[in-house]
Amino acid sequence: MGKLKMVGVCIFLTIIQNIYSQEYKFGKVSKEELLEKSNPLDSSANATVLYENKKVAVKYNSTDGFQLITEIFKRIKLYNKDGFDYATEEIFLYKNNSNEEKVSSLKAYTYSIINGEIKETKLKKDGVFEDEYSENYDQYKFTMPAIQEGAVIEYKYKIISPFLSTIDRVYLQYEIPIKKIEVQIQTPEYFNYKKFSTGYLPINLKESSFNDKIIFTSKTRSGGGFSSVTKTSYSRDAVEHKVNVNKVTSVDVPAFKEEPFSGNKENYISSLSYELSYVKYPNEPIDYRSTTWEDVTKTIFKNSNFGGELKKTTYYKEDIDKLIEGETDQIKKISLIYNFVKQKMSWNKKRSVITNKGVKKAYKEGTGNAAEINLMLTSILAYARIDANPVVVSTSDRLINLFPTLNGFNYVITRVKLADNSVFYLDATDKYGMPNILPDRVMRGIGRVIAKNGTSQLVNFRPQKPSQNLYNVQCEVNPEGVVQGKFNIRRLNYNAHAYRETNGALSEDSKIERLQKRYGLSEIENYEVKGVKEYGKGVTERCSFTLDDQAEVIENELFLSPLLFLRDKENVFKSDSREYPVDFGHGFSNVYRINIKIPDGYQVVESPESKIFKLPDNLGVFSYKSDIANNLIQLYVNEKINVPIITAQHYLTLKEFYNQIIQKENEQVVLKKI
Repeated sequence: MGKLKMVGVCIFLTIIQNIYSQEYKFGKVSKEELLEKSNPLDSSANATVLYENKKVAVKYNSTDGFQLITEIFKRIKLYNKDGFDYATEEIFLYKNNSNEEKVSSLKAYTYSIINGEIKETKLKKDGVFEDEYSENYDQYKFTMPAIQEGAVIEYKYKIISPFLSTIDRVYLQYEIPIKKIEVQIQTPEYFNYKKFSTGYLPINLKESSFNDKIIFTSKTRSGGGFSSVTKTSYSRDAVEHKVNVNKVTSVDVPAFKEEPFSGNKENYISSLSYELSYVKYPNEPIDYRSTTWEDVTKTIFKNSNFGGELKKTTYYKEDIDKLIEGETDQIKKISLIYNFVKQKMSWNKKRSVITNKGVKKAYKEGTGNAAEINLMLTSILAYARIDANPVVVSTSDRLINLFPTLNGFNYVITRVKLADNSVFYLDATDKYGMPNILPDRVMRGIGRVIAKNGTSQLVNFRPQKPSQNLYNVQCEVNPEGVVQGKFNIRRLNYNAHAYRETNGALSEDSKIERLQKRYGLSEIENYEVKGVKEYGKGVTERCSFTLDDQAEVIENELFLSPLLFLRDKENVFKSDSREYPVDFGHGFSNVYRINIKIPDGYQVVESPESKIFKLPDNLGVFSYKSDIANNLIQLYVNEKINVPIITAQHYLTLKEFYNQIIQKENEQVVLKKI
């Protein structure tokens, strides 16, 4: 090894050793930290977590019994104004009936250099905000004072929770770098927790244990009566037990970089989560909490706010009897009931696997959470003698749960099984929904169908067939390079659903403005859109257009891409590598049919060749067919991705696939004046 390389290795090892050995004490911020202009390993970072220490422990006290105590100490460097977002900390505190989580012992300071000296500014009460966030959560938020570019902030606080079933997710990575993080989880042997990890970074987790004891104090009264004085004596008993410890120490953790088509990025950020599997006290039987999917789904089904709600029928019986009177066709009956519930009920945007106010009250008020609306739908369908079951769902914003967990589900939909064994999935919270066309929050999630006996079956909602966009352009180009013509887009299946969700309620002027901005059209006339309210069918937009800058005129020649404004100009996939999948949501097919009339007195002297690019394993294909006939430039292009998700191992191939597409789409036709 060369001397220079050896010196470099030694310096690197010295830096690592210093980071590991450095002690971070609250209130002891150095000038070096304040003078640092950028992260040495990531100059693009707007902020850096200099140090984080998190201690989570299940502890016993004689007043409250076992509690979950979380202690947090964090120090953050703010390099510039874009990093100021990290000067606000939000804490969501769970509450259930009279039990609630609380924050205590908050201390926070901002440090900066003024005239060469370190100045500290303490967080005061007016920088702390407490609000009710939802029926089950309060929000505790504080914003650090006197922040400026180059400042260092640090804070510490404690969360006391009576809820032992889960330990809040412990993040080991953020969207900014971390110089050093230390995490310690302590749980007494009576509580057995399952561990879940996410992300692609290696987790340096070390397991150990130590002996501890719980002191119980009891009092005994003696004496009393006519002849003696009452005496109280106290005794102390110590119960020894083992405490299990998980410890993680990491240095120079890179920032998580969100890539295009990430899906739920929370699935890929490095973290640890814990859920209580069972409780076993001395000389008592094991109390299982969640061990198998069957246990989980049976627990949910037995809940009176889930299974009990399915049994209620009297509140809708009269309305439904009138609705389906005389109807014997199974499909029509399902359609009548599904549309009835969609029209009658409005979703209050609350995701839940159990009811809050109950289906009867929700039906009367015409509004409810996801469980109330779709358990109602399931019950009505079953009442009409349709084979219907509830499906509990973990929506797209939740972590993918590879192991059984009660906390993974937060939503409900309905499954209908037809006589021919085909299946419909229905979500009546979605006004634009159709059978097997589900809102994105459900389609990207996973679910389990729950049978009446509590057994369950895993469900993947991703569609098997790609959804189409059909683009058609009929136009002509004049000698000045101005393109005029007609343009229409027809969207089908999930593409139509997405259009309805995003644009269905917009005014016509807003739709025109969106189309004009999206494609850079100079002028739009004769705009119309059809099919927005015809659910189950496609949505078509039509217009006449003018383009001023799609053809370049050089002397007696015209240059233009035959894909015109529909071509992509740059590859969205820019990273040299990727650690997690590309999530398109669903497969898709973009089909382009374009006819461009050649101006009088011109001829085509150069045009792109027809070409086909394919991804491996039938993941996708791009075909480009070009022809000149009948004084027209004719183009047929199909960009097709057959699967919803492409794994990271195919990322570089996918990136090159799109490099070739971009290059092909931007090839030009050359027209020369005769």
